[in-house]
Amino acid sequence: MEENSVAKESVCPRCGIAFVCGVAAGLDSCWCMDRPIAFPVSDPGNEGKCYCPACLEALEGASTGTVRGA
Repeated sequence: MEENSVAKESVCPRCGIAFVCGVAAGLDSCWCMDRPIAFPVSDPGNEGKCYCPACLEALEGASTGTVRGA
């Protein structure tokens, strides 16, 4: 079994979905590093766990007053 070929999954503290956080998986970068700096990508109240792409986008929209997605 090629254990290193599967990235470690994180769980979003907002919705509970599993996703890959590049940093938590031990990679040099993560998808969130390409996002504009408008909102924290992690929740300090939940041990600094990162939000999934969908929740981060929704939270960014809420903080700017822009509704994104459905």
